[in-house]
Amino acid sequence: MCRLEGQNTMNEIYEQLPEWLKGVAKLTGDSIKVLAPHDVDAWYLITSDPAGCDLALVTKDRWLSESIEGDLEHTGDELEELYEEELVELDWEGKIPNFRHFRNDAREYVFSCTWPSTAPSELATALEAMVNMFTELGDMGGEEEDG
Repeated sequence: MCRLEGQNTMNEIYEQLPEWLKGVAKLTGDSIKVLAPHDVDAWYLITSDPAGCDLALVTKDRWLSESIEGDLEHTGDELEELYEEELVELDWEGKIPNFRHFRNDAREYVFSCTWPSTAPSELATALEAMVNMFTELGDMGGEEEDG
């Protein structure tokens, strides 16, 4: 698998993002950071690594991470199945990567996968599908207002 090469590739991925994601995306060296919608304490990352390209949802909020886990446990859904549904909605077909869920050295909760391609348009689609998927899980949709 190819490795993403530097800032130029990240610029190309950024340019392929839909406008609604560009508004909350920031190029940071050899990665793209996208703030999660609905003012939740989380962000998405696209980073290069020796195996290809990692896509991740990251949060420091333990309760937010647990709310996502709880939703998955309650419904019995697998992240890979939900991700595939979102990718199909965006007209993408292909192998769906496996997700990992862990707490990193910075004490952040991470849901991540390694995308099987380094094509900028595919990575932009993969990120959009990931944002769409996680926004529907746990407390990622923001707090409900009483009304």
